Amino acid sequence: MMKSGKIALSSLKRANVDISNILVENKSTNIMNIIVPNSKLNDNTVIHSWYSPISNKLTMNFSENLPKELPESLQENEVYIILDKFLPVNLEFLESIKNKKVCLDVGHIRFFEHFTRQYLLNFFKYANYVQLNDSVTTLLFERLDIENEAELFELLDLDLLVLTKGKKGAIFFFKDKNGQIVSIFKRPEIVVNASDTSGAGDAFFSRIVREYAYSSSIDEEFVTRAFNMANEASRDIITQIGSRKST
Repeated sequence: MMKSGKIALSSLKRANVDISNILVENKSTNIMNIIVPNSKLNDNTVIHSWYSPISNKLTMNFSENLPKELPESLQENEVYIILDKFLPVNLEFLESIKNKKVCLDVGHIRFFEHFTRQYLLNFFKYANYVQLNDSVTTLLFERLDIENEAELFELLDLDLLVLTKGKKGAIFFFKDKNGQIVSIFKRPEIVVNASDTSGAGDAFFSRIVREYAYSSSIDEEFVTRAFNMANEASRDIITQIGSRKST
């Protein structure tokens, strides 16, 4: 167990929470997820660092030492690399992997507050899809010396930028067929009372990534479809306690 895990358990114990049923494993948390989509929309194409969400069996374990290249069977595929941390080991991995689409979920300032502008730009240049939330934009824009989301989108030459605004909705940025930047603000049609917001951003992000991976283009139709699915996924999460959807 990592030090942070021990701290979490100690905190729960001090709060008189029963931790007797918590499973403790001596392994690091995952560094990244990799999705390898095929021609059919099939969840079995998800390959990530610990367990398949379908079979719950170990697939690929990157842990701390990331490979310099993917297994030969995956090298010809277009892979989608999912990241939420700007670690040097992740940057080294991105520099060595071909045929990739990089999706960054920047959900907290701790992910980037200690890095210089140039380091962040070196990392961001690999990004294709970036998701931000309101809590990180001020510091991120200050660190990158930019003023708004459109400027970030243009600076990084992204396929898609999404700024989430909690229950208010989300803003999508992309380029139309003429190369002009388009922004679309989507509001949820249904707003529910949140029991626990843990995992809402991750649920939203994962659904957008899925649609991005299996869509041939990004346009207003894509935005509507992706937002509706992502919003539904988030809504399912926040109406329960815990960050995993109940079965």
